Amino acid sequence: MKGRILSEIIRPVVKIEYYTEEFKYKLENILRKYLSYTAEFLKKNPWNCSIDIEHELAQTFDNLIQFKAPMGEILLAIIDGNLIGTASIKMIRDTASELKRMYVEPNLQGQKIGQILLEATFERSIQFGANEMYLESPPPFKPAHKLYRKNGFEMIKEYPEVSIPHELRADWVYMKKSSLRK
Repeated sequence: MKGRILSEIIRPVVKIEYYTEEFKYKLENILRKYLSYTAEFLKKNPWNCSIDIEHELAQTFDNLIQFKAPMGEILLAIIDGNLIGTASIKMIRDTASELKRMYVEPNLQGQKIGQILLEATFERSIQFGANEMYLESPPPFKPAHKLYRKNGFEMIKEYPEVSIPHELRADWVYMKKSSLRK
């Protein structure tokens, strides 16, 4: 019991909230970090391309309807009022959701925040009627892939709803979790 109490004192409580307009500025900042992080990898082989981060952000906020219930959701991980992580889901079929743009601040990675976010995406997807989840991810994001595999995701071939540009699909990672229920 002592260890549990001590760990709660040391590790701040992570609160998961759904996106609302009051979080727009904070979400924009964290998505800019995510896109910048991703852009660093895409500059290298085999992609050798760049991302117009401001364009991607504008497009995201112009198309928020796809991430609003019951079509999807943007989940926010918050500690002491600070946005420290995000993950989005969108329904791609009647019984399937897709995980998008999961990101935790680098200095807080490895502290189970990604696990908490991922579990919250499973719960929300089930509420929307999904029983399976898909994702696409750049190959260098190996710690994220490890987390996904630990949570029942398996490698698959490209699925029909993949939304990344064709020129970025070389060596991309595609995964599927066949059952969202424990």
